[in-house]
Amino acid sequence: MARGHGRILTSIWEDADFLALDEREQRLYLFLISQPNLNHAGLLDLTLRRWSRKARGLTSAELEKLLQSLEAARFIVMDDDTEELLIRSFIRNDGVWRMPKVMGAMVSGALEISSRQLQQALLAEVDRIPLDELSDEPAKLRNGSEGPSIRQQVAEHIDTLRKAFGDPNPDPSKGGNGTPSATPCETPSDTAQEPPAEGGPKASTRGRAGLHVHAAPAPAPAPAPAPAPSTLVVEVGEEASGSSAPSVERPDGLPLAPIDIDGFELTDAMRAWSLRTFGPGLDLDYETAQFVDHFRAQAVRRPNWPTEWQKWIRRSAKYASERANRPPLRSVNGTGSRTQTHTADDYTNSSVEDLFAS
Repeated sequence: MARGHGRILTSIWEDADFLALDEREQRLYLFLISQPNLNHAGLLDLTLRRWSRKARGLTSAELEKLLQSLEAARFIVMDDDTEELLIRSFIRNDGVWRMPKVMGAMVSGALEISSRQLQQALLAEVDRIPLDELSDEPAKLRNGSEGPSIRQQVAEHIDTLRKAFGDPNPDPSKGGNGTPSATPCETPSDTAQEPPAEGGPKASTRGRAGLHVHAAPAPAPAPAPAPAPSTLVVEVGEEASGSSAPSVERPDGLPLAPIDIDGFELTDAMRAWSLRTFGPGLDLDYETAQFVDHFRAQAVRRPNWPTEWQKWIRRSAKYASERANRPPLRSVNGTGSRTQTHTADDYTNSSVEDLFAS
C-alpha cells in the first residue's frame, strides 16, 4: 500500500550538507522522501519524465542535473542501467532500524533492488546502524514467555540482508571514501563533501529518450556485447563448428529474441544462489522458463540478464510467501445451498510478469 506521508526531521535545517544545497536541490530531496511509492529501504524507480510533470516548467534535463548534484553530495545513489534510486540514509533517518517489524518490511523492499551498486550502498548504511542503542532486554510475548530482544531481532534482519546480497565492496561509492564508523546523526547527510566543481556535474544519458522502462520504446534487438560482470556468470554455449554467425531462429522456428542472442541460460551458480537465499521451495526450471518466455514475448534487451533473473526470482519468492500466508477464500454458489473453499494454490496469476512488462 502506498505511503500516506513522508517523515521529515526538523534537524534537517541544521544539517550543514543540506544547507549547502541550493533551494531547487533541497526541494527535490524533500520531494523524493515524500513519494508514495518509496519503500522502507529508501528505494524508488527512476522516473524522470513522470517527476518532471510535478512542477510547472521543470524539464527532464534540469531534473537530471539536480539529481546528479544530490548524488555528488551523497544524499542519493542512482543506477542508470537498472533505473533505480536509493535515498542513502533513509533507513536511519526515518527510524526504520528501531522497529523490528518495519525492519522486516525493509528487508523485503531491499530484495527488490537489482543494482549491485545500490545493494552495496544499502549494506554500508545498515552497517552504520547503532545496535547498541537498542534494548537488549528479552521481549515479553503475549503468552507470558520471553522472546528475542529488539536488538537481536534487528541484528537478524541485517544478517538476512547480508546473506542475500553477499559481501559488499568495501568502497560502495567507488570514490575512495570509507564508510564512517562513528554513530550517525539524525540528518539526511552525515558525511562532509566538497561542493561540485565549477560547471556542474557531468552530463549523462538520463533525461534523454528512453528514460524509464515503462515510458520508453523497446530498444532494437541488435546483437550486443556480453553483459557486464556481476555476482553471477552466464555461460554461453559454443557455436556449431563451421559457422561464423549465430542461428537466426530458435528450435521452435521463431526468430531469436535478444535474450536468445545474448545466450542466457540457468547455471549452477544461479541455482546455488537461489537455494542459499530462498531455500528449496522455488521451482527454478519453471520460473526460468517463465522468465525467458516473458522476455522473448517482450523482445527487449536488458544490460545484465543474470541480475534481471535474480530480480524475477526475488519477486516470485515474495509472491509465493504471500500466497502461502493468504487465508482460504469461501465462495457461495447461486442457490446459496453449497459452499466451496479455495486456497491460494487454486489460483494462478501473472503478478511477476506484469511487473516486468515494459
